[in-house]
Amino acid sequence: MDMNKILHWMDLAKKYQTTDFWNDIFEQSSFEEFMNGNYDFNQADGSKFEPSKKRNFPAIDIYLTDTEVLLIVDLPGYSKDDIELSLSNTKLKIKGNNQIVSIGETVQQERHFGEFERTIQLPEPTYPNHIQAKFINGQLLISYKRHFTNEENVPID
Repeated sequence: MDMNKILHWMDLAKKYQTTDFWNDIFEQSSFEEFMNGNYDFNQADGSKFEPSKKRNFPAIDIYLTDTEVLLIVDLPGYSKDDIELSLSNTKLKIKGNNQIVSIGETVQQERHFGEFERTIQLPEPTYPNHIQAKFINGQLLISYKRHFTNEENVPID
């Protein structure tokens, strides 16, 4: 096949393709987990790989409304006293620690126990005293008022 035919085929494919194939492939969560090293291929007994402690624990959703920023942090098995929040500029650090519950020999363990620390880039800056945080049913709800909701023109001298 010559180069002109290949280029013609690629143009046709772009014309009729409704999504970006490669971006869709690389945005899949399993690929991201694989690339982030969340799988351990070096099992001592030679068994198939199992998920190790995830670097993106805890799971966090961030929402913007017209007036506030809201973060929802999933922390099942943790209590309010197990968690610390700190803020530096636009980086919110969430730290926690809970105790491992040991009832007997562990056959399978998927829940997270022990220490964790995760730093989140906030979409807008705020001050620590403007943040409200509540812990309800294993979810940490963090919110603060938006200060920069409107775009403003800047005069040029």
